[in-house]
Amino acid sequence: MEHIVALDDDRLQKQRKLSARVTQLADQAFDSQRGRCDWDSVVKKLDVPLMECLGRFDASLSSVPVRSLPKFVDWLPDDFLLLKEFVQRFPGTLTADDQRLVSAFMNVKQADCVMAYSMCIRPQMTTELSELITSYRDKDMTWKDIHQRVPGFASVQALTSVYSQFKAKVSSGPKPATIRVRWTDAETARVREIIRQHHSHGDMRSCMRVAKSDFPDKPLQSIESKLYYTLRGWQGITVADMERVKALVDEYGQDWTQVGQLRKQRESKMAAEHADAVSHAVKKQYTQHQNVNWVWVSESVGLSERECLEANQFGDGKARWIYDPDTFSWDMANRMTKFIETNYPRPLPVNYTAVSNYMWIEPDDCVKMAGLLRGEMTWTKDVLAKVVELRGQGMMYKAIAQQLSPNLTASKVSQAYRRHTKPIRYSYSL
Repeated sequence: MEHIVALDDDRLQKQRKLSARVTQLADQAFDSQRGRCDWDSVVKKLDVPLMECLGRFDASLSSVPVRSLPKFVDWLPDDFLLLKEFVQRFPGTLTADDQRLVSAFMNVKQADCVMAYSMCIRPQMTTELSELITSYRDKDMTWKDIHQRVPGFASVQALTSVYSQFKAKVSSGPKPATIRVRWTDAETARVREIIRQHHSHGDMRSCMRVAKSDFPDKPLQSIESKLYYTLRGWQGITVADMERVKALVDEYGQDWTQVGQLRKQRESKMAAEHADAVSHAVKKQYTQHQNVNWVWVSESVGLSERECLEANQFGDGKARWIYDPDTFSWDMANRMTKFIETNYPRPLPVNYTAVSNYMWIEPDDCVKMAGLLRGEMTWTKDVLAKVVELRGQGMMYKAIAQQLSPNLTASKVSQAYRRHTKPIRYSYSL
């Protein structure tokens, strides 16, 4: 019995020495720039497996301060990727002992590592992360670059989808009361001038950038609303439209059915007459600048901007819009949706000629993209291969649907997946 006790004491003494030696070498291998220890050097010096070194590491004896990263945005991309790679060594759910090893390896508090690990297996959008992404977008950073800085999401599409849904959810909630801001005639004239000079191909970013510098004393929300409402006023019904309706009423009285029919006939005739003028102006714009300033076209032909968009027949250089689940970004699709909701709210039929001219994309591609935004997916080989890949990663049907299209349902993805992966049954006849 005394011999057994002596053996235990000797084993414990060796473990204490090893623990002290591991902690000492870990302190010496600490990289202040990365904020963590170079455990590879510790393993080489001791010739002991990494997991045993981490298990023997005694934080109470270490002089290295443990990092506190309580928020996801506090983690650097390199740290997050290293954590994700290291956690894959552990099968199943992390136990308390596993969490302690992860904490020692990353030199980050255990609770913070658990939080970051949860983002690995199920990324979630938070207010802090949303604000960080918004700041990147304000700097005109591409979604591909943002995805590299905000790892954890399976793809660029997954990141954009979750971000858009989070922003929509936040914006749909109760909004704080806003103070009505007055705009003078001179300020309104300046807003029109900004739109005329900087609004190109439906992009309002340059307008916002100039307006913010010109009106530093006004709230950003008020500036944005002023720009959009001013632009919509140019796209709506013109004084000439009202004069034509008034002339018809003076001639035929308040027989609104007849007035409506006559107005439609005359508008069709006028549209044919205006098409050549609008197309010529658009061709001139595109030839000189490789894009179209519809405000300039509207002023040059004397029609509203929407009338010009609906009348234009010139389409040289329009881009194709091909859906690829690996590379597709919803920025343009969301811009198209905003244009449709502004100019053709339900139950008005959508004029896809105007949509095509506004986006400068082939009309058929705009129609297909509008269908995709409504959840109408064409199940090509590439799309089905992407579904199979994401299912292989353990992603739920609902998450896959959100990544493929904002309004696609999980049931449609499930049905397509099962049809695609259903084994072929052969029938034999004797």
